Amino acid sequence: MKRYGNIIEQIIEPKNLSDAFDYVLRGARGNTRTGRWMTEHRDEVLAKIRKDIEDGTFGPHGYVEFTLLEGGKNRQIQSVCKSDRIALNAIMSVVERYCNPSFIADTASSIKGRGCWYLSERMLTDMKRDPEGTRYVYKCDVRKYYDSIDQDKAMFVLRRKFKDARLLAILERCVRMMSHGISIGLRSSQVIGNLYLDYYLDHKLKDEMGVRYYRRYCDDIVIQAGSYDELTRLARVVHEQMREAGLEIKKNEQMWDVRKRPIDFLGYLHFADFHRRIRKRTKQRFVRCWNRVRSHRRKVELIGSFYGLTKHADAVHLFKTTTGMTIKDFAQFGFHYEREDGKKIYDCPLVQLPDLNKEQIVILDFEEGVHTRYGERTLVKFKHPEKGEGKFITASDEMLAALKFVREQDGFPFRTTIVRQDLGQGKTKYMFN
Repeated sequence: MKRYGNIIEQIIEPKNLSDAFDYVLRGARGNTRTGRWMTEHRDEVLAKIRKDIEDGTFGPHGYVEFTLLEGGKNRQIQSVCKSDRIALNAIMSVVERYCNPSFIADTASSIKGRGCWYLSERMLTDMKRDPEGTRYVYKCDVRKYYDSIDQDKAMFVLRRKFKDARLLAILERCVRMMSHGISIGLRSSQVIGNLYLDYYLDHKLKDEMGVRYYRRYCDDIVIQAGSYDELTRLARVVHEQMREAGLEIKKNEQMWDVRKRPIDFLGYLHFADFHRRIRKRTKQRFVRCWNRVRSHRRKVELIGSFYGLTKHADAVHLFKTTTGMTIKDFAQFGFHYEREDGKKIYDCPLVQLPDLNKEQIVILDFEEGVHTRYGERTLVKFKHPEKGEGKFITASDEMLAALKFVREQDGFPFRTTIVRQDLGQGKTKYMFN
């Protein structure tokens, strides 16, 4: 397995630290007395964080613990100071770049671009494609997952991924902040929790055993198969792997036929006829909260959250019934933007000319006199045979003259190869060939 080093240098880049500062102190958090002081002394705060990370001496400076009631469960949450949160965000934003690509496609939670909706869609797609192979369901979750993670094993998993000694020293202080388990409140715990089960369970089932319909959202696990016998065998493997990881499956694990009962997972009920509904208790909890709340700001937050749930479920009239409101999608307004100067912009990725050197492309269109921060330039739209449509910007009078000449000959679209020519003294030019 490839191990990554030289991570600290990427973490302490000024832009990464600045982005972490802005993220932590966004909105109301930046309007507190501490937030205002840190904003006024931004350079000093970032310099101190940078030095601690660069030296490999950073670690959480204590924490405040509080109880949070979530989903009927009391959870002990640890909260660190804003300075520590900025540092952890800067560290983990880089660490995640190396961890996320290795996670299997059927896991979500705290992974950019992968939320409940992502995993729910994958589940329904598989159920539609293979109804018989997904007929039977095994569902379980881990008892007190974050509290039960073995700290030594967590460090073993991290050392298999990284070889940067300073980074590992920082991560170890985060892992061992608690007397046992890992903290629920630290940003680092989200990635460590995913890596832990990724090593002990995900790749065992997916890569070694080739289980097609295995899904995990944090410590909630759902496996689908074509028979109870296959599910029983896989459940045995799950228990074996959990014992190896030092974890315990809750006693409420279940197996059933999806045709007799829907799959309650990711906040939705997934039915055998491929439709999706919102949990009854979720609806009840929203209605109670909606009727109780008087703050306009809080009501706006509730509307956004509940509308997101109803939009992705088969609940066409539920939102209007419960709130008395109708929300339209932006696409329904049929808005189409046109620049005041009438110039074409082209809705495709911008590509740098050096990346097109010696590449054969098809020129589709161009627009001259487009204003950029460097002055007036020519914008060219093209199509690459493998990468699809794109656009590039050029200041070359020779290219512009060639494009005008072809247009006069009614020659669009046309095929060409972009060629770079060295002019000496470090100067180059690009032209059509």
